[in-house]
Amino acid sequence: MKAPRTAAQLDAAELEEFQRAARLLLAHPLITSRWPRPGALTAVRRWELPLRAEFERVLRYPLDIGPGCARLTRRSGSLSPHRGARTRTGRPFSPWAYAYLCLVLAAIESLGDQTTVSQLSDTVVRLTAGDEAVPVDLTLYAQRRAFVDAVAWLEERGVIELRDGGAEQWLAAAQSGGDALYDIDVDAASRLMVSSPSVLREVEAAADFLVERYPPGEAGEQARLRHRMARLVVERPVVYRAELAEDERAWLGNRRGQLVADLERLTGCVVESRAEGLALIDADVEPLSGDAFPNRGAVAHAALLLAEHLVAGAVEDPGLPAVGRLVTTAEADRLWAGIVEGYRSRFTSEYRDDPDRLRREAVDLLARLDLVVPVDGGLVVRPALARFRPEVTLPDAQPTLAFDA
Repeated sequence: MKAPRTAAQLDAAELEEFQRAARLLLAHPLITSRWPRPGALTAVRRWELPLRAEFERVLRYPLDIGPGCARLTRRSGSLSPHRGARTRTGRPFSPWAYAYLCLVLAAIESLGDQTTVSQLSDTVVRLTAGDEAVPVDLTLYAQRRAFVDAVAWLEERGVIELRDGGAEQWLAAAQSGGDALYDIDVDAASRLMVSSPSVLREVEAAADFLVERYPPGEAGEQARLRHRMARLVVERPVVYRAELAEDERAWLGNRRGQLVADLERLTGCVVESRAEGLALIDADVEPLSGDAFPNRGAVAHAALLLAEHLVAGAVEDPGLPAVGRLVTTAEADRLWAGIVEGYRSRFTSEYRDDPDRLRREAVDLLARLDLVVPVDGGLVVRPALARFRPEVTLPDAQPTLAFDA
């Protein structure tokens, strides 16, 4: 039997298809026959062996491909408030929504290949009976909303498929008879449940999920650093050297070339290396982060306008808690007032009447992309935000933020 080819052995046309499949998995760690689009699973399955080998070598991400889905288990290199699950409308999952997502998956294990939303809710209540740590009460609207958010997340990804009714009808009807009938993709559901109780016994805080065992000694430590740095570059918009630990900066200084080559071969993206750090530049129509920017829509347009003005108004401040320059709250207010005065007539009606809401949502988008960091007294403008200026000054002009466009 011939050994499977590695990414380095693929010709140019094959490599492009392989990289497209790799980007799909990084953007959508669960791929089904329906999610994120028809044909995605076929594209991934074609390159299963080299994908599995490269993800394990470069990122230590296990890839599991079954009869009806592909699951890339992504263990993060760092904690972030910006990578969480969201509803179809973009609302962040609440803590209860995460709890119900796990509980619904646990319930599905015992329900065969078809169920109703009321049967799911009854099974969840039964599973948690007597557990004071998870005080489930589906008579409370907030918990019912979280339960429906979890069900809708699974439905959108093809883990369950709606046949009749709808979970929103169940939410609105409370106990008065609204229901929904679902087919269950047992294979996809089982591959989402990847942590055994024995793993969870060692978890007391969110940071404990980042802990991995490597062989003792120098080889194990080098492998840990290699995988962590690769994960950071894939996960973060920019990896700033000043925010790395000393051993990570030392490793990057010695092995940056190999890291860049590995990630570019895997993803087909370009890894830019600047004075501040590294950035994976993804030109694909489907960004690895989930948030394309610049993009269409009122919030993305407002964020782009705000970005230009924030870069111009940022000043040095040595006491900042993050790499970047400060725009004070007063200055940010002044800049936004100018944007509203100049562009309010072009806002959509909902934001024309409430420009402060548009500002909050634009800042939230920039924060999710780690382009700004809200702090007491203003916003830290990160160097990468300067990429989005419409005009770039030459080096002999006034020094500005780096990562210029």
